[in-house]
Amino acid sequence: MNEIQVTELMKSSMNNREWNANCDVVKQACGGYPPFWYGAIVMSGLLDEVRATWLESYARDSGITITRL
Repeated sequence: MNEIQVTELMKSSMNNREWNANCDVVKQACGGYPPFWYGAIVMSGLLDEVRATWLESYARDSGITITRL
């Protein structure tokens, strides 16, 4: 897998479980994390960007309403 394929795969992760499964796909295809992983996924902010969408979706879909008493 090249850098573009890896970043697109990781961007498609909809939750933590899928992120971990996609990490396994990358490691299997590349014989471990590829040399560009840290820069392309961690330092670029992609990990934080993708995780933020999970938190937003949890907040939107939780069905919990907080009101002040």
